Amino acid sequence: MRLGTRALRTSSLWPLALPLVATLALGALGACKSEKAADAVAEKKQAGDAPKKITVAKVESAQVQPRLVVTGTLDPDEKSELAAQTSGSVLAVRVDLGTRVKKGDVLVELDGREAALRLDSANATASSQRARLGLKGNDKFDADAVPDVKAAKDAADLAKAEYERAKALYESGAIPKAQLDQAKSAQDRSQSNYEATRNTVEQSWAGLLASQSQAGLSKKSLDDTKILAPFDGAIVEKRIAPGEFATAGRVVAVILRDDPLRLKFDVPEADAGAVAIGNDVELTVAAFGDKVFHGKIKFVGASVKTQTRTLPVEAEVPNADHTLRPGFFARATVLLGGEARAALLVPKAAVQPAGTGFRVFVREGERVTERLVVPGRLQGDLVEVTGKLSAGEEVAIEGAAELSDGAAITL
Repeated sequence: MRLGTRALRTSSLWPLALPLVATLALGALGACKSEKAADAVAEKKQAGDAPKKITVAKVESAQVQPRLVVTGTLDPDEKSELAAQTSGSVLAVRVDLGTRVKKGDVLVELDGREAALRLDSANATASSQRARLGLKGNDKFDADAVPDVKAAKDAADLAKAEYERAKALYESGAIPKAQLDQAKSAQDRSQSNYEATRNTVEQSWAGLLASQSQAGLSKKSLDDTKILAPFDGAIVEKRIAPGEFATAGRVVAVILRDDPLRLKFDVPEADAGAVAIGNDVELTVAAFGDKVFHGKIKFVGASVKTQTRTLPVEAEVPNADHTLRPGFFARATVLLGGEARAALLVPKAAVQPAGTGFRVFVREGERVTERLVVPGRLQGDLVEVTGKLSAGEEVAIEGAAELSDGAAITL
């Protein structure tokens, strides 16, 4: 009976012990997790405090020329919309988007058969008129040298001489008055015939000139059936295709000259006096990173824009290898005249982005300090910077991207 009673008591206490056991187990598990988290934080902190290996370079001081930083757009030196000068069906289009051409290259060819026939007809008419006038090769026109005029003139001269003789005979009483009148009438008829013949030849010469002009117009119409490149450049638009009919004035292609290019930008009114034709310009474009291109100011506006109080300026940028493209946005530095000024230079690798600005890390013992800077003009592998820096201070180069303010370092 006692054994049964003990078993009953033990059995009745077990449900009360289960929550206590579970609580103890969860406490032990939580303590274990806390220890692991603390260890992870300690390891992370230890890793963050581990010195970063870097290399450093000294901040240099140099004398540089005054400059003006501007932004602008690269435009082509020339741009032309090529239009048909005559009407006709398109036989061939020899270019497409991006095709590079030389001055005089045939871009579009129209049907020129009708123009060729008109030219042949005008040339034939002119040749016939030249033959009628007795002109050969490069002979110059002389109406009195034309055979018909020459014969008429000879007849008129003879009639005049006969009249002079008859007049002398009449005055001496050798011939009657009637014979003198006949000689006078013959002279008048011969003179009139000469003048009429000469006038006819003059009219024939005018007709020849008209025929030659018509032949010139016909030749121009024939030449206009071939639309040529007006200068060396590249095709940026093709607006017609073989088989279409081109009317006079229709634009068939657009060509631009991209060597040199023109960098167009505006200079604030306060700096307008320092900008002059011939000033050197250095520029960069996003497509080629830090690569520097060079140019010179070629044109300076005659007046300041009243709305913006800026002076329009254009620089000429050589582009023989066609690396730069019209339409590129460029950041440029205009080198101005005047006395040189002191500037601080650091390696390009030392300048790191920081939000919307830039920073460098200056070595101070076994740690680095962050300094905000504003980068400027490139000087080879160095870049001008403005900020709280001094010449001779050391800035991080290799490993700078992994640093933070106050980070421990080792060289």
